[in-house]
Amino acid sequence: MSQLLEPLAFPLHGSRLIEASAGTGKTWTIAALYLRLVLGHGGDNAFVRPLLPSDILVMTFTRAATRELSNRVRERLVQAAAYFRGEVELDDPYLQDLADSYGDDSERFVAAHRLVLAAETMDEAAIFTIDAWCQRMLREHAFDSGSLFDEELVSDERALFEDAAHDYWRQHVYPLNSHALAAVIDTWRDVEALKASVRDLVGRTAVLGAPDPEPLASLVARAQRSQQAELARLKDGWFERANEMERWIAGHRAANAKCFNGNKMRADSLVKWFEALRAWAQDPAMLEPDVTDTAWKRLTPHGILDAFSKDFSAEVPACFDGTEALREALDAIDPLAHALLRHAAGHIAARMAELKQRTRQFGFADMLARLKDALEGPNGEALRRRIVTQYPVALIDEFQDTSP
Repeated sequence: MSQLLEPLAFPLHGSRLIEASAGTGKTWTIAALYLRLVLGHGGDNAFVRPLLPSDILVMTFTRAATRELSNRVRERLVQAAAYFRGEVELDDPYLQDLADSYGDDSERFVAAHRLVLAAETMDEAAIFTIDAWCQRMLREHAFDSGSLFDEELVSDERALFEDAAHDYWRQHVYPLNSHALAAVIDTWRDVEALKASVRDLVGRTAVLGAPDPEPLASLVARAQRSQQAELARLKDGWFERANEMERWIAGHRAANAKCFNGNKMRADSLVKWFEALRAWAQDPAMLEPDVTDTAWKRLTPHGILDAFSKDFSAEVPACFDGTEALREALDAIDPLAHALLRHAAGHIAARMAELKQRTRQFGFADMLARLKDALEGPNGEALRRRIVTQYPVALIDEFQDTSP
């Protein structure tokens, strides 16, 4: 159960989560907690000892945010020190309560000294973007992390991506037989289309896992066989079902021309819908019937009942029961394009990693992955201890779910 945040009493040990949306005072709260960490304030809720700015890791997402946080924290430290010494009067309930927790002037002056010292050493504050912090850890702890000293950080990986994508096209697409090539060309007409569709996905290969070692031609054939088998199963009986649905509607209309709402059940639309269903059922290669969303909704028991005129009612036959399930099953079929995208993204990302290793380069996303691998590797425990000793407290302001 969530609790209302009380910055003055918030526990400064263990793992804690503060949920806050934009504009709710996140920066103010970080600065407030920072003061308490510098002071060692809080009794049972305090950290075990007072800290300096170099001890308190603060991570956020952008460089602009790091500058703002650093400036705001420095200003808050200076302001708090002046208030504790009685040099300024402020209408600030937080600072008032914080100062009141110190029993006498001597304790407040000691606290003010800590605040001044922290403000004067803010140039050493550990306020970083996540990427910058990972880079620092890899360099400062190169032996434990297994990083190379002479690697170059590449901020723009577009040239690497271009080379890797063209390599993929040459190595995997050129050798395809005519049948597999036709299937691939349906997804990407050329290498430029490949690059446009896979560019963003290449950065998400940590989610997709290792590249699929299966040859592209084999993958295409297997995916097509699986898709065709599922389509054959779904199409079984639908030609007859479409005829049965059409006959039932036509029979009621013949007996009572006004049994259906004319706007909801148009004769010309019905002809197109049932022709499309029959064409799909008879064509093994057609993925979906060429019908509108309106058709999918109307040719269900609920849709039929909704189309009845006010003075008409009838029992809807079972032939309409399968329409909704059919659409869900068709939507669940994994398109060949998805398998192709996963294959291409995995191999292009692996090729980029190979090119970077060969030229002793690394990108921003590599830093997060490398630090994670190092922490999970043979020297991971030693690296973890060094980082925890260096930064006994971490405040994570913001991260993005697009990060690896």
